[in-house]
Amino acid sequence: MIPIAQRLNCLNWHADPETGSPFWIAFFAGRPELLEAVAENPLTAGLMAVKALREQPLERFVSKGVLARNGRLITGETSGFSGSPVLTVYQEPEFEAGFVDPFLTRAAQIGFPVNRRWLWAGPCGPHIIGKAVHAILAKVGGMDPYSIDFDPRWYRRLEEGSMSRQRYFAHVEEQVWRLASTQKIEVIFSTPPVIAKLAESLPETVRLAIEGIHYGGLSISATDYAWFRERFPRAVHLSGYGNSLFGMFPEIGCGPEGIEYGTESHRVDIQVVEPAGEDGWRVCEAGTAGRVMMSRYDESVLLLNLLERDVAVRTDRGIRNPHPVERQKPLQVIY
Repeated sequence: MIPIAQRLNCLNWHADPETGSPFWIAFFAGRPELLEAVAENPLTAGLMAVKALREQPLERFVSKGVLARNGRLITGETSGFSGSPVLTVYQEPEFEAGFVDPFLTRAAQIGFPVNRRWLWAGPCGPHIIGKAVHAILAKVGGMDPYSIDFDPRWYRRLEEGSMSRQRYFAHVEEQVWRLASTQKIEVIFSTPPVIAKLAESLPETVRLAIEGIHYGGLSISATDYAWFRERFPRAVHLSGYGNSLFGMFPEIGCGPEGIEYGTESHRVDIQVVEPAGEDGWRVCEAGTAGRVMMSRYDESVLLLNLLERDVAVRTDRGIRNPHPVERQKPLQVIY
């Protein structure tokens, strides 16, 4: 968990009328004693309503001090699977700390082949996941990935089993085949459903040439993960958890009970919480399942106690088997 002193510094920055963000300036106005209380126990502030993020201008949540510098800010949107998309921004160091460095650190630990020829099949535009893969390869001096634009928002609007959905996915597969048959592909980065289609359709010679697969975008079961490993037996596999508002947290282990993700961070707190009395919440003990709750302590944006729609088991190193509350609708989006 982020140290109390660091949390207090961030809270003071965002509550200050000169440097702060309008949302938090208004929240803490006239209640200076609340700053220390929230720094010691963030749940003192209550849960943050995602509705406010959806309905108010982005500038309400961005630090005046950051905006005054006129530096480059990286924008991103959530997927919109659970409602209207939410906008956010990052300063470049925050973006790298959230989406680039965690991947590269874990990749180095497990021998994931980073500086290779990548195939990226996923969303671009406002989705931050596409920006992350370009930033990862730029940082290691690699070649930009071969890219296929797959728009999950449009795909989701098409009726399941419909001809239009089948034709759209066939369009994606056709592009994959074109690249796989003419170019050297060593690493694949996409969502589990796209990778599942490739695992079924790519010839064995292509599958055996894959050295690494990075999964993002949707929850994945241990059973499915084992099947992917069988289909791509020579690849190093690495899954990531998170979302556009906070960052990416890499897989650190996988067993019969699901994938475990490490949540250590100097800028984001991830907790697993459970109801505690009327409208209250408490942090779960290790080994206990509950709702995932995230707080982000960046100079650009402060987000406190945002309750995710996922449930997970808290572990000593992070969380295990995060997945949507509605198991029959596996729509939890990582990026």
